[in-house]
Amino acid sequence: MNVLKITFKSIRRRFSQIWKAALTTLVAVFFVTAVLIFQENMYQWQMSSNKSRFGDWFICERSKKEANEILSTHNYLCEPVSAKSSVELYDSEWNETKLHIGSMTDDFIKQGRLKLDEGRMPQNNDEIAMDWNTLLKLGYAGELGQKITIYYYRADNINYESDQRIETYTLVGIFQNYTNIWQNGKMIPGALVTDEKLNDFDYKIDNLYLYGFKDSIRTSEYANVYKKIKEDIRCETVYNAAVYDYSPWKSATVYMYMYVVVMVIGILALSYQLIEYRNTRRKSYNMFSQMGMTKAGIRKMYITENAFILIPAGIIGILLALAVGHFTGQALEAKSGYEFYRVNMEVIIKSASSVVIAVIVEELSGIISNIHFYRKKAVSKKWVSRPVHMRYKKSRMNRHNLVRSVSSRFIRKDGALMAVGIRLFALCICGVIIFSALKIQNAFKEYKSNDSVPDIYGYIDVNQDKTALFMNYWYYLKDYNNLPLKSMNYTGEITSRNDMSEYVSKQRIRYNIHFDKIKELVEAGNMWDWNDAIKVNDSDSIGRSLGFINMGQSKYLKDPNNNILEGFSKEFIDELMEINGINSVSYSVFESERSWFWDSQDYEKMQTFTFHPEKSSYHKEHLPDYGDRYLFSTEYAQPTKELYSKLEKYIDKEYVDYEAFKEGKQVVLFLRDLPEGGYDDTINAGDTLYYNYYRVDENTYGDESNIIDSSYFSIFPYDKAYNRYLLDYNNTHDFNPDYKLMEKLEAAYDACVAPQVAAVVKVTDEVMEDFNGIIPTFGYYTAIASINMAQQAVDRQKDIMERLIGEELSGDMDFELCYNQISIKYDLTSTFSATNNKIGVYFNNNDISYSSNVDIKNTYRTQLINSILQYGITIIAMIVMQLLIMAIVIRNRINRRKEKMMLLHSLGMRRGKIVSVCMLEAFRESVWCVITMPLLLLMELLMFTGFVRKL
Repeated sequence: MNVLKITFKSIRRRFSQIWKAALTTLVAVFFVTAVLIFQENMYQWQMSSNKSRFGDWFICERSKKEANEILSTHNYLCEPVSAKSSVELYDSEWNETKLHIGSMTDDFIKQGRLKLDEGRMPQNNDEIAMDWNTLLKLGYAGELGQKITIYYYRADNINYESDQRIETYTLVGIFQNYTNIWQNGKMIPGALVTDEKLNDFDYKIDNLYLYGFKDSIRTSEYANVYKKIKEDIRCETVYNAAVYDYSPWKSATVYMYMYVVVMVIGILALSYQLIEYRNTRRKSYNMFSQMGMTKAGIRKMYITENAFILIPAGIIGILLALAVGHFTGQALEAKSGYEFYRVNMEVIIKSASSVVIAVIVEELSGIISNIHFYRKKAVSKKWVSRPVHMRYKKSRMNRHNLVRSVSSRFIRKDGALMAVGIRLFALCICGVIIFSALKIQNAFKEYKSNDSVPDIYGYIDVNQDKTALFMNYWYYLKDYNNLPLKSMNYTGEITSRNDMSEYVSKQRIRYNIHFDKIKELVEAGNMWDWNDAIKVNDSDSIGRSLGFINMGQSKYLKDPNNNILEGFSKEFIDELMEINGINSVSYSVFESERSWFWDSQDYEKMQTFTFHPEKSSYHKEHLPDYGDRYLFSTEYAQPTKELYSKLEKYIDKEYVDYEAFKEGKQVVLFLRDLPEGGYDDTINAGDTLYYNYYRVDENTYGDESNIIDSSYFSIFPYDKAYNRYLLDYNNTHDFNPDYKLMEKLEAAYDACVAPQVAAVVKVTDEVMEDFNGIIPTFGYYTAIASINMAQQAVDRQKDIMERLIGEELSGDMDFELCYNQISIKYDLTSTFSATNNKIGVYFNNNDISYSSNVDIKNTYRTQLINSILQYGITIIAMIVMQLLIMAIVIRNRINRRKEKMMLLHSLGMRRGKIVSVCMLEAFRESVWCVITMPLLLLMELLMFTGFVRKL
C-alpha cells in the first residue's frame, strides 16, 4: 500500500479543511514573528528619533587642519564628513549672535540628518541658505527670495569699527532648526554660502568633521568609549551625548513575557485546529487500519498531512510578517522623516525556532493521540449479552420546560466532573483577569499620585556680565543743615555736608521713610538745590544713596538676570511643542532683577558688606552654593487652591487669606542662611514687603554720558527707547534739574507693589520638597506670589513710564507681562520617545536652567507601561485561551450529541429550539466568567447555529 500516494490524494480531496488549519498556523506564526520584529525595531525607532533631531554622529571634531588620523581610522567610527565655518554673524545693531556663516557638503547634511523645509542649497555667490533659528535671530521672517543682509567683522576682528562689513544675499533655502537644538549647534554654521564665496571673508576657516558610530557595534557604554577615544587624541571634539547617553525604553521581562504568551497562544491555536482536523480524520484512519494499513503507515500519513499544513504555513507566516513589517516600517519612516526599520538574522532564527517548537509539540501530541486511539479496548462482551431491564416512569417534560429539561439531561449525561471542571476553569479565568486588571489599576493610581509635580521645569537664566542689582535708600544726616557745603581743610574730620554725606552713606544705615512723606517734604520746597538731600527739620536732613549698593557680580551672589518683561518667544514655544511625549505645559514668571525694602530693613543684618564690601573689586567666580543664590527672587505662580494649601502649612491662622493671595495682596517669604551664618530677623509675618520699580533714569544733572551709556541702562526692554527719548528731549530743551523730579524719585524710592507677608519660612529640605516644581531656585530672600501681582507691577511700571515721558507708551518702548518659567508634564509615550533628553538639550541651547523629576516619575511611568503590557497581554491571553479551549469543548460536545440532536430534529423539534437547548447550557457555563460572557455566548451561538443549519 503506497502511503504517500494515498496521503497526497487525501490532501487534494480535503484541501478546504487543510486550508483552514494552515491559515490558523500562518496567523500564529505571523504574530510570533511580529512580536520579535516589534521588539527589535522599538529600540531602532527610539534611537533614530533621537538621531533625526540631534544628528547621526558620535563625535564632532573642530580643527583648522585635516581630519584627525586616529579618529578617521578608528574601528568603531565611520569615515568623517565635513563642513566649514567662518566668521561670526551680528544683528543689524552689531549685537553678537554667536552664530556663524559657512558651507556644508551633501554628506555632512545627510549624516547630520539636516532637512530643508523650503528651497535648495546656494549655487551662486550671492545666494544663502539658513536654518530658522539663524533667520529669526537676525530678524527675518524667512521668505524665499528675500534679501538677507549679513553683518560681520573682517577676519572676525571685533576691535575696530573699520573692519565692520555688510553684505546682501538672496535667501534660497531654509533648513529646519539645528543651531539651537544640536549639542554643539552654535558651532555649526547657521548661514550657508558656496565654498567659493566663503574664501572672501578673509578668515582662517574652521573645519568641522562628523564621525558616525558603526551600527554593527552595539554597546551601552558609549560615554566610556568616547572617554577612551578622547584620551588618545589632542583636538577639540564634542560628544553627541543627546543621542548616545540616552537609554531607550526596553524591558527584557515584558518582551520575554510577550514572546512566551504569544507562543503559548499560537500553540493552543494550532492545537485547536489540528485536533479538529484530526477528529474529522478518525473514521478515515480507522478505515485504512481495517484495510490493512499498519500503525506505522497511519502515523506516517498523519505526520505527512500535518507537515503539509505546518511547514508551508510557517514559512509563509514568517515571510508575511516580514513583508507587513517592512511596509509598515516604510510608512512610519515616510511619516516621521527618518529611517529606522530593520530585521536582523536573530529575528528570523527565533521565528523559525518557534515554528519548529510548535511542529514538534503538535507532532508529539498527534502521535500520543494516535497511540491512545489504537490502544482503546473493545467493549467487553460480558456487557453485550447482559439483559437490560427498563424501568418506565412518567415523564414530567412538557412544552413549557422542554428546553430546560433537554439541556439538563445533556449536562447530566456528560457527568458532574465535566460540568464542575468547565465552571472552575471559567472561574479561574475570571480571577486571573480581575487580578490583572487590579494590578494595572494599582499601577495607574501610583502613577497619578506621583504626577502632581512636573517632569521638567525651568526658567530663563542668561549668563551676562552686565546685570546688576542696585539698592537705593535714604540715610539720616544729623546737624547736616548747620554745616557748610564743602570742607575748607582736608583733615579727615566731618566739617562739611559733603563730608557727612560721604561718611554716613558708607555706613549703609537705612532711614525708613515712606514716599508719601518724601513727596510732602519735596512739595514743601525742602529739597536742596542739588537734589540729593531733603530737609526734615531746621537742623537735620536725609540723604539719598547716589552711589548705590551694587549687589551684582559678588562671589556670594548669582547675578540677577530675569524679569517679568522678557520671556519666551513664540518661536521657542512652537519648536518645543513639536517634541513628542509632552502632555501639558504651564507657564509662570520668575524674577530676580527687582530689589525690595521693608520698614525695619537693616543692611548690616542683611550682611550687605559681605556681599559687596565698600572697597572691593567684582568677583566673577562664584562660590559653590552661596554663589548660586539670588539676593531677591520672586516666583509669580498661578494662584490655585492646591498651591495655597501647600502654603497654609507655613502660615499662621490669623494670616490665612486665599483671596488676598490670589489678588496679589499677600506673599509668603522664604529665607536662607546668610554667608556669615544666621538669618535676617528684621522681617516677620504681618509686615509689608515693598517692591521697587524697575530702574529708570533719575539723572538730574544733564550729564548725557549716563543717558547713552549702555551699561547704565542694561536690563529692561524699554531702556534703549527711553534713552533715545531722553537724548532727544535734552537736545531740544534747556536743562532743568527739577524736570520730572517727583516721578524720578517715585521710581527710585517708592513701592511698585506692596503685599503683606503672610509667613516667613526658613528654607529646609522639606520646604524644597514641598515646592518642587513650583519654585525653581531659592535665593537668600525668595517670595512666592500670585501672577496677578506681577500684572499689577507691570501696570504700575507702565504708569510711571508714561508719566515720565508725558505720553502713552508705544512701539519699542511698550512692554507687557511675559512668561519666563515653564513646567512640562510628559505622557506615557515619553518613556520611549526620548522626550526628556530632547527637551533638556533644547533648554540648554536656549539659556534655560532646569530641574527634572523625570527619573522618579519614570519609575512609576515605566511601571505602568510594563503593567499595561504584561497584565494586558495576560488578560488578552486568558480571553483567547478560554475561547480556544471552549471552542474545542463545544466542537467535541457537538460531535458527541450529533446523533441525539438529529433524533430530536427528526421527532419535530425545530432548529431554533435545538439552538436554545444548547445556548441554555452555554449561558449556565459562561456566567461563571461574566467578563468574557458576551464573547463566549457569541462564539457558541455561531458554532451551534452553523451545526444545526446542517441538520
